[in-house]
Amino acid sequence: MPYNYVRQYMKRKKKNDNKIIKYPKQYHFSIGFIVIGVMFIYMMYHLFTYVTADNITVYEVSQGSISSNLEYNALAIRQEQIVYADNSGDILYLAENFGKVGSKSQVYALDTTGEILSSLENSGDDSEIVLDEEDYSKIQSTVSNYLIDYDGINFTKTYSFKNDLESQVEQLYTVSAMESMGDSLDSAIASGSFNIYNSATPGLVVYSIDGMEDLTTDTFTADSFDTSEYSTENLKAQESVVVGQPVYKLITSDHWNLVLEVDKDLYDSLQGESYLKIRFLEDDTETWTNLEFQEKAGKYYLVLTLDDSMDRFADSRYVHVKIINNNISGLKIPNSSIVEKEFYTIPKDYMMQGNNTDDAGFLLQSGSENMYITPTIYYESDEYYYIDDEIVTRGDKLIKPNSNEQYVVGSTTDKLEGVYNVNKGYAVFKQIEILYQNDDYSIIKTGTNYGISMYDHIVLQGDEVEENSIIN
Repeated sequence: MPYNYVRQYMKRKKKNDNKIIKYPKQYHFSIGFIVIGVMFIYMMYHLFTYVTADNITVYEVSQGSISSNLEYNALAIRQEQIVYADNSGDILYLAENFGKVGSKSQVYALDTTGEILSSLENSGDDSEIVLDEEDYSKIQSTVSNYLIDYDGINFTKTYSFKNDLESQVEQLYTVSAMESMGDSLDSAIASGSFNIYNSATPGLVVYSIDGMEDLTTDTFTADSFDTSEYSTENLKAQESVVVGQPVYKLITSDHWNLVLEVDKDLYDSLQGESYLKIRFLEDDTETWTNLEFQEKAGKYYLVLTLDDSMDRFADSRYVHVKIINNNISGLKIPNSSIVEKEFYTIPKDYMMQGNNTDDAGFLLQSGSENMYITPTIYYESDEYYYIDDEIVTRGDKLIKPNSNEQYVVGSTTDKLEGVYNVNKGYAVFKQIEILYQNDDYSIIKTGTNYGISMYDHIVLQGDEVEENSIIN
């Protein structure tokens, strides 16, 4: 009995266990996770748009300058005349190379028989030279100038000093030896076998020629700057001459010119200037020069006039110089901002004013009627207004005031250089006039009617935007 009771109890319990009711699971949402999710999506969206969009940088226009320290191989033009031998014979030079002579100074001598020169070569050694105070003063001056300008790195001056000193000593030796010959020299002069020639005019003696002695500031050409085939002839190397052969060159004035071939930007930027400061790169000396301008065959030249330094470069047809302290001032902008845009050009005699304003307007033919329009003027020349396609299109016809004449828009076009001004939050083209430009920046003219002003904001990457683009 008890066993049956237990079995029945167990069956009932098992049956009740199979009747357990399961309740659905409840989900709880956190407002914090929702907010974080929305913020994450928002940030990812803006990150994506920033990475994929063009990043436009705005530049504030400011006053500035560009220092143009430019180097040129300048063409030297002087008042030069070549002196030719009026007899034949062995030549003996008496004047120093690059030495100044008077109108009756002895420059050279000709020995028609060779006896005097032979005697000079056989007469004594250098110890027999007798120098006076003036001779010592010349040598001392040459040495002193070299010591003052001595450069332990640049040996060009050392070689120049050596040549000058040798020329001085050789000339002093020749004069001293001739004075020691006494009666034999007088006899040769009296017989006409030995003739001493004086300078006809005062000047600076140079014993080299290059065939460009007749060059002037009016006759030089672009070929004058070609150094590939340039050569000089050392006259002092010749031992004898014949009639009509060059014997020396005389520079008759301290006034001389340097001509520089420059680009148009520098040429235009210096207009109105009368003086220019330069540095001679051979010896690093500086001087001011008078400045003139010449344009020949599409090339641009600066003609510098000097009153000093000529004797230091008397034998140099090309002088290496640098323009210094040439600060071109104006509004300074990056070259990356500059763009070029094409415009319709409208003749000025088609302009009229209406609607009680002073703005330039035009009569546009629209069907059977004429419509008065006032397009944006981007620039004006002496003959034309420059407009874009904001209001008109190519092929539209404009009516000339008080006339039946018509002008077809697009008949003539032109391009302007400019930048995009973004003062109002969108890109507006503004025309510029470039005064000077280097690799990175340009100096533009201030106070132009259709240009920009100081503190204006312009697009740095001009080629990445278009007219009326919104700039954040």
